[in-house]
Amino acid sequence: MKQSSRGREAKQLADNEQEEEARYRPIEWWMVRRLVSNLRPYRSLYIWGIIYGAIHVLLDLLGPQFVGTLANYCVSFTTETPHGGRGLIERLVQSIAGTPGEAGRTTSGIAWTLSVLFLLWGLTIIGSILLHRLTVLRTTRAGEAVQFFYRRSVFSHLQSLSMSYFDKTKLGRIISRCTSDIGGMRDVNVWGIHHIVIQTMILFVATGMLLYTDWRLFVSVIWLAPIIFIVNRRFIKRSGKQWQVVREGFTRVSTNLAENITGMRVVTAFNRQEANLDVFNDLQDKNTENNLTASRISATFGPTLEAFRFTGRAIILVVGGYLLATGRLADKGVGAVLMAYLYWDWLMNPVVFLGGFYNQLMQAMASAERVFSLLDLKPEVIDVQQARPLPPVVGRVEFDHVTFGYSPDRPVLHDASFIALPGQTVALVGHTGSGKSTIVSLVARFYQPQQGRVLVDGHDIREVTGESLHQQMGYVTQNNFLFSGTVMDNIRYARPNATEADVIRAATELGTHETIASLKDGYQTEVGERGASLSLGQRQLICFTRAFLADPRIFIFDEATSAIDTHTEQLIQRSLERLTEGRTTFVVAHRLSTIVRADQILVLEHGKILERGTHDQLIAHGGRYAQLYEQFAGGIAA
Repeated sequence: MKQSSRGREAKQLADNEQEEEARYRPIEWWMVRRLVSNLRPYRSLYIWGIIYGAIHVLLDLLGPQFVGTLANYCVSFTTETPHGGRGLIERLVQSIAGTPGEAGRTTSGIAWTLSVLFLLWGLTIIGSILLHRLTVLRTTRAGEAVQFFYRRSVFSHLQSLSMSYFDKTKLGRIISRCTSDIGGMRDVNVWGIHHIVIQTMILFVATGMLLYTDWRLFVSVIWLAPIIFIVNRRFIKRSGKQWQVVREGFTRVSTNLAENITGMRVVTAFNRQEANLDVFNDLQDKNTENNLTASRISATFGPTLEAFRFTGRAIILVVGGYLLATGRLADKGVGAVLMAYLYWDWLMNPVVFLGGFYNQLMQAMASAERVFSLLDLKPEVIDVQQARPLPPVVGRVEFDHVTFGYSPDRPVLHDASFIALPGQTVALVGHTGSGKSTIVSLVARFYQPQQGRVLVDGHDIREVTGESLHQQMGYVTQNNFLFSGTVMDNIRYARPNATEADVIRAATELGTHETIASLKDGYQTEVGERGASLSLGQRQLICFTRAFLADPRIFIFDEATSAIDTHTEQLIQRSLERLTEGRTTFVVAHRLSTIVRADQILVLEHGKILERGTHDQLIAHGGRYAQLYEQFAGGIAA
């Protein structure tokens, strides 16, 4: 049977994702050390959490002693057989109650002894509850501080990465790093150290208390320990591998979801809803099956451990009953059997818990590896060690024999050289893929050339700080990106310290004030996500105003090609002329009006500058530009 189209698409997506995901491996201690190193600033909170937790657990571990003591006294009272009180709690109760011998078996003596026993038990429970609350508060505060540190670090690092990272990496994968991967580390960051210390303590204390209760009962069940250890190890390996697969499947689902939401206009335009739903469902089915497989493994392991727990309980009851029946446990009484029974449960709890916690640790390590890989990623464009601030510029930009490729072995711009004089408008013309956007990306230092230099006022931009360069540069992208918030917030994005009066003054000078003021709530109009509540023309005018408020010396404009009405186009053109006045401007040109007015036109083809000059010069030359102009004279240049 032939594979369906949706199946092929899902498989292809899965294959593409697979190579980027970490594979299962045993615990890597360098990773554990790195995780622990990020907990150190909050070690006092963790330490207090462990101290409170340890006391809380020790109080809880007295529970079997109270149960055993109560059982022994009940037997003693009903059989009128004095009990020596060999247990820890028994001795304490006797010392406080002071009712040994015959007087202790009277009604008042029984009531007094039981009152003391239950009072001590109640105080123990209350103390345990209060300490548990303190444990949760301290440990959670520390863990959430670590989570905040990771979120802040990842977000800050993303701001420093080069544009190449965002060009190459899927949005869903980036979001996954910032959300689900950091979220996957939470349980270990919050409770990891606490669980390891406390559960290990419970294991040893419960074992010791079981041995202290009666060595014969201890020996009768301790032989189960190596068998449980072997079973636990096998489960850990199988479960660890499967949870890694689950994590990979979830990343594919979230990546596919993010892509479809981001590209919803394209999805609708090409009527791909059903096909995309089929692909998503295939990925979701696989993700569901992965989770079910992991659950089946857990569903096998859990009952297996419970079977060992039950076996131990049965052995203790059988052996304890035999010892009681033969009088070999007469000095300790039935309470010893009950205590051993309960301490066996306590001993098994860490075994069951640590098996599951190991999987949490493996998942956290897988998440941490992806987060650390992102944090360790070095930006391709960084300030050199001797970088100096770029002084105020007049706007002379020079490309000196620049060659660049997004992959170094595949250049997309070949030996490009030109000079843009201060105040000039340079229009970049050519078919898609000719190198127009590459040139403006190099001017903005989003990328750095493999060969040649980009100079601003004679300064190689690789040798100046990126901050000082970008402070003197404005950029309006083709999609006219706006952030969620008001129009005022978006305009002030370029100058956060600008007052409302500064914004209105800039809009008035640019000629956009009337359009902005006519919006529903004027400058306080909510633009919606990415400006969805505004028209293309309105978004472009707001972006122009934002750039004008920043007052850059070098301005880059990737002109939009979407259709807008004639009135808006005229308003945009007038605003653009005002914005570019006196500034060195690079325009990725699509509209003839922009090209005709340019001081210099660069015609690109296959990454090479084929022609250069003014509109009139190039038309007179009768070359490639003249052909393009004639071909698209209806209103749009390539």
